[in-house]
Amino acid sequence: MAFFADVGGFVFEAAASGPFPLNAKQLHWLVVNNHIEDPETDVGEIWYKSKQDRFARLITSFQVGYTIIHAIGRAGQLLAITTLELNTMDIVVCSLMTAYAWLHKPADVRTPIKLATRTAIGDITGDRPWRTTPLDFIDENGPGRTLNVQPLMKMPVIPPDQLIQHIPNDRFPMNPYGAQEYFLCFAKLLFTAVHVAGWNFSFPTTTEKVLWRVSSSIPFGVTAAFWVLETAASWIRLGRWKWTYLWITNKGRYSRF
Repeated sequence: MAFFADVGGFVFEAAASGPFPLNAKQLHWLVVNNHIEDPETDVGEIWYKSKQDRFARLITSFQVGYTIIHAIGRAGQLLAITTLELNTMDIVVCSLMTAYAWLHKPADVRTPIKLATRTAIGDITGDRPWRTTPLDFIDENGPGRTLNVQPLMKMPVIPPDQLIQHIPNDRFPMNPYGAQEYFLCFAKLLFTAVHVAGWNFSFPTTTEKVLWRVSSSIPFGVTAAFWVLETAASWIRLGRWKWTYLWITNKGRYSRF
């Protein structure tokens, strides 16, 4: 249900306020604080509202898999692969990983479940200032490209104090952990590494070869550096460096930390 909420599955409307979508954290807060009842939504209803077709995704995954196997087979026979084919490989590899990640999740919800209350929105939020929805103090659907990057680049953004009508789908992952962290890191490195695979391809001129090598090395290097720095920052946010320090220097305090 949490993922269903995060893709826009629930819309909330309070007195003296227009409707706006709820993400999982906002929905949980409203239920815990008795502003609304826990929505009685079963798996069947969630999938009924989803536009995802598993059979279509299966066919797409088969086509993507065939493209990958075909390219690997050609490389194994020492046959030429063009840079265009390599770029296509990059895209289809990402498509395959995306299809796997979304296999058991609802997608493209067009008819959300409406949750309403007669309580005024100001009584619920304490008239706190907000940017996208009155429940921003719980979670503001960010950071992301729409909310953070576009204003920085002076690009058009959602007008302030105007209710959003859908949850932004460009939110940056914050503090992924465990399998999520490793899978996301692997996916990004794989995306950039596919271009590096063309390092020794034949190019018409030396200049083109140098340009290809530089343009493929920079994303891979930046991605690797980003994950090293982001992991270090994440460990600071989660206190993992302190855990490690105590584990090395004082295991007695570590067990009580």
